[in-house]
This record gives sequence, C-alpha cells and structure tokens, in this order.
Amino acid sequence: MNKLLHQIIALTKNIHLKNPGNDNRGNEQFFVGKRDPFKFNGSFGISWWYTRTTFKLVENISFIIVGELKEFSECDHETIQNTIRSTLHEICVDEKVFRGDDVCFAKKDSLFDCRRNGDVTAYALYILECFLNNIRSTITDWCVVYTVPRLTGMSFSVDSEGIYVVSKSDPVAWKNLEEQGYLLSNLDQQSGNFYDGRPTAFTKQNYDYYLIARVYGTSQRSKFTSSLKLRKLLSIIYSITSENFRNKVAAKPHSCSLQIPNKSSGIKTITMSELGELLPYYGEDNVLGEKEVKEILKWYTKELGLPAKQRNQISKCAHFINKGMNSDDIDSYIHYFVALDALFGRRSAVEASIKSGVSLLPQDGNWEEKISWLFDLRNELVHGGSRFIKEWPKYMKYYRHFSTEPSKDMEQLAFLALSSAPSVFKDGSKKSL
Repeated sequence: MNKLLHQIIALTKNIHLKNPGNDNRGNEQFFVGKRDPFKFNGSFGISWWYTRTTFKLVENISFIIVGELKEFSECDHETIQNTIRSTLHEICVDEKVFRGDDVCFAKKDSLFDCRRNGDVTAYALYILECFLNNIRSTITDWCVVYTVPRLTGMSFSVDSEGIYVVSKSDPVAWKNLEEQGYLLSNLDQQSGNFYDGRPTAFTKQNYDYYLIARVYGTSQRSKFTSSLKLRKLLSIIYSITSENFRNKVAAKPHSCSLQIPNKSSGIKTITMSELGELLPYYGEDNVLGEKEVKEILKWYTKELGLPAKQRNQISKCAHFINKGMNSDDIDSYIHYFVALDALFGRRSAVEASIKSGVSLLPQDGNWEEKISWLFDLRNELVHGGSRFIKEWPKYMKYYRHFSTEPSKDMEQLAFLALSSAPSVFKDGSKKSL
C-alpha cells in the first residue's frame, strides 16, 4: 500500500498547472468537479500540463491496482487510467484535500502544491479511495452475445465457464438469462433486432446459434474475457466434432458482438463492438445433437477436475487452435504447432516433449510417424526456408507416403490433441509430459 500511496503523491507533483516548458508532453483542458454527461453543468474550465513522468505514474498506479488488489483483477488498464484522470478532474476542487482557488487560477506550479496543509499520507489515502470508488463503478456483470455461421443444433450451457449456447428457436434458454437479470428483453431473439425494430449487427447475419458468455469486470476487460472463453469453446466443439477436414468458403466470418449489462448495474446501454472473427465460414453446417453436446460437456467436466497448471495449458492450446482455424497456409500451420507446444512443450526440449505428448494420443492416424515430418515442415517455415507449405522440399514425399496434405494433418492432429487432453493429463502417463 505504501508503494501505491507514494505513486499517487508523485503523480500529483507531476500534474502541472503551468506549462513546464521543454518537459511538456501535452496538455488537457476540462471542466472541474463531478459532471453529468447528460446535462450541461456550468463549471470552471482549466488546463493541466503533463510530462513523460506523469503518464508513467498513471500507468504505475494502474499496474499496482490490477496486480496487487484482488478486487480489481478483472479490470483493464485503459479504463483504470482514464478513471484516474477523470477522478482527479472531479476532486481537484474538493475542499477536503485541495484549495480550489489555487487550482482554478493556477496559483501554484503543481496539483500537489495546491493541497491543504496536513498529513501527506492521509491526503494520498483520500485520493486513492476516490480512485477505487470510481473504478468500482465501472465493474459489473455483463453477458456478451455473439453469433456464428454454419453452427446449429440444441441449446446447452457450460456452467463452469458461464457460457450459454442458445438456439434462436429456444425461448426457454433465452428467458432463463433474462430471469438472471440480463437485459435480453431489449433484443428480439428471432430477428436479432432491438425490441423496437431497430437493426443491430446481427440483423442481416445468417446464424442459428447465439453464443453468450457471462463475465464480470470493466466493459473492456469483459469483452476480452468473453473472447477468450468463446474461442476456447469453438475450438473444443470443432475438435470433438470434426472427423474430416472442413473447407472454408469466401463469405466473411462474423465479428460483432453485443455487450448487455445486468439490470443490477444500473447501466441501461447495450454496446455493439468488434469481438473478432472467432469462427471461419465453413462450407457445411455443423449440427450439435444430443450426442455431440454430451461429448462437449463431458470434456469440460474432465478438464475441471485437473490441476490449475494443466487447465492453463489446455486453455492456451485451445486459444491457438482457434487462431489456426481462423487463418490459412503458413499462419494456420504455425498456430496449430504453437497449440501443441502450449499443451506438451517443455522449454529447451520442445521437439522431444511434443513428440512424447503426441505418442500418448490415439494412433489411428499414424501420428507418431507423421510428427517427425510435420516438425521438419514447422522448422522449414519458422526459419524462412519455404514461403508457403507446398514449397517445402519434402511436400510431395509426404503426400505420396501418407496420401494426405500436411496442412490438413496438422489441423487434425491439433484437434485430436485438444479433444484428448483431459484424458491424457488424467491418465497416469501424464507424468511423462
């Protein structure tokens, strides 16, 4: 805590009420005091000047708050840093800590010089509490809603992850989320429009499923967290259900999401923003029936029983598989190899550890033999020996020997590794990983 208080004191010393000259890195003009964004409040406008040190101190305070105060671990740095600055705008005329006339008329050189006489630690504590209270107001429960093409079937939920896969034609699952307080009544489930008919990002999209992630944190952090959860989910779904290689089509994948608050937050605004392309547009539907859903939920149950370190390895593997699904040629191949490295790799023994991990997988695809070839291609691409996969000198030898494309095999191997990972780690042979 002392470190944080010292940073706050230093920050107010580096907020200049007058142009500092050569150290100037920009100034900010604003109206002092707490303001209502929906009303015009007559108040005093002033300017502050910042130096490189000012910006660094704001960053330091943000890093300490997120890293050392558990309550704020689900906050993003951009929101915290904006809140630090806006809070100082509010309280710079607070008579409990500052002399307002000195601040408004720039009678002193720095904000620190305008403080009221008294204990400096108490002064920093007061400012810190103001920071934290305002940061708390940015944290709430959200559900982030996303759509995907060519994925259809029955609704289900992964309770341990706070994920809901909701069919457009399933009002019961939709109503369940409404009853938990999320403002889904503002959205028409069938059309994707707002309830009053206004269009959303979903209006013209072709989809059967809503993927919904329940998350907690600031708006920005919640969007990031939901992206990680949904990338993992989609990697697991396709790892379990893709017996054969799926071809992509030229249609543009979906990328937009709606961020819907819980009514307990007091926030009434639904935010539309880019979440990223989480699933390519495949050429055929992937239908999730009762059998497939049972396998997906069984996978999550097994994973939940593993130690945190192994769950972390699996999550990172799933993330890079999703990156591979959403890219092509070299990029896709390398992402799939990074996924294997995340799951099985050991520093300074990458090749040996990946081969050891692959040896534990079901061997219907001759993976123990193929992995040496695939690793050679990985080295060729990483070190710039080939510009594209078919330029690999051993490409035709591989194709003739295995009657398959190395890029397709790489995807299938990554899918197999992820779908098998909870069982492999749970098995006694995990000690060899």
